Amino acid sequence: RLSDRWGNTLSTFSTESENQSNTNALNHPSWKSDWSEWKPNAVSCNTISLGTFDVPFSDIAGELPSSKELQLTLEPIVTLPLCASLPNNTSMLISSSGKQRQKCISMLQNAMMRVLTAITPGKVKFTLIDPVGLGQTFANVLHLADYEESQLLDRAWTEPKHIETQLARLTEHMETVIQKYLRNDFESIDAYNEQAGEIAEPYRFLVIADLPTNFSENAAKRLASIITSGARCGVHVIIHRDNSLPLPAGIDEDTLHRIPLRITEKDGSFCIDEDELRTLPLNLEQPPSEDVATSIVKTVGESADNTHRVEVPFSVIAPKQNEIWSQTTTDKVSIPLGRSGATKLQQLTLGRGTAQHALIAGKTGSGKSTLLHVLITNLALWHSPDEVEFYLVDFKKGVEFKTYATHKLPHARIVAVESDREFGISVLQKIDEELKHRGELFRDMGVQDIAGFREKSSDPMPRVLLIIDEFQEFFVDDDRVAQEANLLLDRLVRQGRAFGIHAIMGSQTLDGAYTLSRSTMGQMAVRVALQCSEQDSYIILNEDNAAARLLSRPGEAIYNDAAGNVEGNSPFQIVWLNDKEREVILEELIERDNGTEREMVVYEGNQPVFLADNSAFKNTTAQEKPLTASAWLGGAMAITEDTSATFRHSSGSNLLIVGQQDETTTNLINSTLLSLDKQFAQGGATFVVLDGTPKDASHANIISTTTSMMNNSVQAVGVRGVEATMASLNEELQKRLQEESSTSPSIFLVVNALHRFRDLRRDEDDYGFGMGGEEKPKTSAQVLAELLKEGPPLGIHVIVATDTLANLNRTFDRQSLREFDMRVLLQMGANDSTNLIDMPDASRLGMHRALLYSEETGTIEPFRPYAAEA
Repeated sequence: RLSDRWGNTLSTFSTESENQSNTNALNHPSWKSDWSEWKPNAVSCNTISLGTFDVPFSDIAGELPSSKELQLTLEPIVTLPLCASLPNNTSMLISSSGKQRQKCISMLQNAMMRVLTAITPGKVKFTLIDPVGLGQTFANVLHLADYEESQLLDRAWTEPKHIETQLARLTEHMETVIQKYLRNDFESIDAYNEQAGEIAEPYRFLVIADLPTNFSENAAKRLASIITSGARCGVHVIIHRDNSLPLPAGIDEDTLHRIPLRITEKDGSFCIDEDELRTLPLNLEQPPSEDVATSIVKTVGESADNTHRVEVPFSVIAPKQNEIWSQTTTDKVSIPLGRSGATKLQQLTLGRGTAQHALIAGKTGSGKSTLLHVLITNLALWHSPDEVEFYLVDFKKGVEFKTYATHKLPHARIVAVESDREFGISVLQKIDEELKHRGELFRDMGVQDIAGFREKSSDPMPRVLLIIDEFQEFFVDDDRVAQEANLLLDRLVRQGRAFGIHAIMGSQTLDGAYTLSRSTMGQMAVRVALQCSEQDSYIILNEDNAAARLLSRPGEAIYNDAAGNVEGNSPFQIVWLNDKEREVILEELIERDNGTEREMVVYEGNQPVFLADNSAFKNTTAQEKPLTASAWLGGAMAITEDTSATFRHSSGSNLLIVGQQDETTTNLINSTLLSLDKQFAQGGATFVVLDGTPKDASHANIISTTTSMMNNSVQAVGVRGVEATMASLNEELQKRLQEESSTSPSIFLVVNALHRFRDLRRDEDDYGFGMGGEEKPKTSAQVLAELLKEGPPLGIHVIVATDTLANLNRTFDRQSLREFDMRVLLQMGANDSTNLIDMPDASRLGMHRALLYSEETGTIEPFRPYAAEA
């Protein structure tokens, strides 16, 4: 019986040890094997191979039996693998004197490479500290820093202040994991990750060479916290300690002894620092060659870049079919945005307490646009158009919000795509009017908020959500627009609360000279921070809250409804909503709305505008002698009718157009001709057109094509016919002056490309004195000047387009220029703009933008000139 037991025990031991060795060899192949075709693990391995033990049987069982029946049938020495095991026994401490430093560094390098090959790419991140080697210690893994998207590694840190900062980041991460994720719901990060699924937290490894060099007392305290509590949070340490240096205050030997796997130097060799294992011979694995290591690191980095993106499906937060439009906003607006931890949803709540308005900040690629789409789409799913209205303004050079205009989202009242600052101001003014209107209603009904109003009225009064992306565009210049935006936004955030009006404003950065005033930001208690710089984290959250700098992936965010204070931080992952899924949802919402007619203003700053789309132009009816005539010029950059110049029978009623964009100035002349012709019945007006457009220009035929189709009389004048034409106009002017009557048909002298008509240039040396008492005949330039001054009250108006102020001055003196009451300016220099309208505003215009200035009223109206019809 003893012999059978002996044989069975040996057999069991042999099988177990062989299985362990085979499994270890399978999971962790030798570095000398072929790694050229290696593919990273799809599932993480739960062991990290470090070396082997050579175990003599005599060390285990004491003296072996000498009986023939109890002979040893195995090798007297058995080799067993040495592994660290996830999740709890992974941290490792290697202690030695300075003489053995290089061997210890090799152990660190090997351990890191085994971690990389054992754990799924993207699920492990490193913080490296190398105060002596200055990064050379970790040269074989520094290639991970090249893969910025997955943020597996920043760099190796060497200076005391940097070391302290990195340890502070790790302890902040641990605080978040313990207080927000684990609490008493999960024993460890692994248990949490099982339920968290796609938002599972990666392991973090703190690798330190030459402890305690460059470690301050604060850094030592933080390291002690990491050693003590890190394993539960998925934070592990791999440390090389130089025994010849004393430990700094803040950490002691007892703390280091909490590290589960400790390897120490003894008489020039290394052993496990445990009583029962100290005597076992230890063979520590050497790291792979540089070529193999670089190949592995790059493979891991590339795989992590492809797999690090986390996508929580939109269905997690969306309502079921029978829940669509089921929520009310009587008391508040509350909508889920994503997952917070393994089991909770993160709600955006407005209209409760101080949480009335929201700021959102995140750098390019952080997921800010996705967040806004999720917010708009989910709000539209949970709430009917009678509960929520959207005013959407996007200042980006993109079309993020266009889909809501294209699909006619029932909840949207204004959709502005690639908006101009001036249109943004008109949106704020519109909401300001709504705020005042609601204030009067509340006062008349004796109520204080929406809940009280809905109790007494059948009017549902929806809550208004103003959503502005890249709102800092309001403040790019310290000008009139920025000042007005500041005033309107400040009033909105201070007074909107009671009237159910809420602002949600997003930006890539809040840092800069011109931005929202601090007092206005202080009123916005809800803050959502995505990946951003440390400086922006301090601005959007709080001056002592840099938590957003720890965010590492797109869609990862911090929700804070405590005005940015640290205690309000709630990390979460925004759900992913792709374009196709969003379009399907929008189509379903339109169908559910049953074709209800709802007013929507759409402004597309990146699209041309056409005269044919102007409803006022389309509805114009011709009159024999209208009191006024409007020349439609372009689409207004405000919530109002298109921009027009109005001609009256009064002094100065002439139009000047100045700009070097020849095609645009020609289109302005063209739309002016079309507008005026449509307002006069046949025979009610005569158009004298001098078109200086070069024959080889792409837009050469625009005006000639238009004049050939006009109802009223058109006299097209070439360069050689200028003198005769001006003489004829002078005769007509003198005739009307003598009659002192304006009953004759209106005459419009239209000059396009004035700078190409030399006959109209004034003679600066001519002072008007005749020779021998004879009166000289008037030149064309003098006739033009007199038409400007005397013509408008008699129904003769001048419309001129030219390229520059310099060329304009060759034709008109300062006195004549004053006769142009209406002036259209395209983009030009600040000096030219100031000379023409006493303001530099035209210098801030972009392409395909213009402004109409009225000398009489002193007003400036920016607009988008009409494009030529296709």
